Amino acid sequence: MNQAIKSALTGLAMATVATYASSTELQDPFYAEPGVLQVGQEDEEFVSFDLDALDALPQVSFETSTIWTDGSSLYSGVSVATLLEEAGMGEMIGQSGATLELVALNDYRVQIPIEDIGEELPIVATRIDGETVSIREKGPYWLIYPFDRAAEYRTEETYKRSIWQLAQMIVLE
Repeated sequence: MNQAIKSALTGLAMATVATYASSTELQDPFYAEPGVLQVGQEDEEFVSFDLDALDALPQVSFETSTIWTDGSSLYSGVSVATLLEEAGMGEMIGQSGATLELVALNDYRVQIPIEDIGEELPIVATRIDGETVSIREKGPYWLIYPFDRAAEYRTEETYKRSIWQLAQMIVLE
């Protein structure tokens, strides 16, 4: 290969790496890496939960079908209420006025009034049919309701709240 072309390609590669490095350093401070769920209050420090930390918390399981998957599956994970308690915000559960913003890895966002959070539902599912969930399959974490349990869970609003690839839970007051 011609030396001039080699030099040009080397320079281009170095510029690309430098651009990538600086863009990753400037990411949103709420950014969470895949496999880590950040829970906290706006403008406060967040508590990070990896799969091992989530598995160490009390688990909730239910079988349900969804509009996005075929058939019924067993979903298991941690209730949102438990996560809020573990992050030091348990006193907010059931109170009106605050909102829980959920953020996916692709920055999709949805909000749930805190008063709509129950003691056991919804859950942040870490497993479907006993298996961890890849990003490709809507994982690693999926906020989900037992849709088959009651008509109140089969609404457009509840479906919108069922965010997958969940990365952050932010309490807004």
